[in-house]
Amino acid sequence: MIQLLFLVIFAEGVLAFLLLVKIGPLRDLVIKSLDQLKMGKGPATVKTIAGTMSVILLSSLMSIVKIQNKGAKLGTMSPMDQVLWRTHLLEASLMGAFMFLSSGLFASLLTGLVLIIYTS
Repeated sequence: MIQLLFLVIFAEGVLAFLLLVKIGPLRDLVIKSLDQLKMGKGPATVKTIAGTMSVILLSSLMSIVKIQNKGAKLGTMSPMDQVLWRTHLLEASLMGAFMFLSSGLFASLLTGLVLIIYTS
């Protein structure tokens, strides 16, 4: 799961880079594919994925809190609890970054950048 999240964040970074750099055919292809994603079944798919990711993120956050409470109750955390805690923390932070980058704020930022680039 963590490798998949790293791959998705890397892909979002590449997409943002392709929108910012003036590489003619690649940038046009990216813009056309984003336009196609906005039409048809794209929004429903994005909402479904966002809902699923939100549930998984909440599950990771609840696991983090449970492990912390267990450690506070016992006075110390076992090495296994520490590994689980760090894994859940990494997973939750990657999902949070993914959801932030794919949110409407990032999309509107990119749309504004594309409009600025096209008008200049």
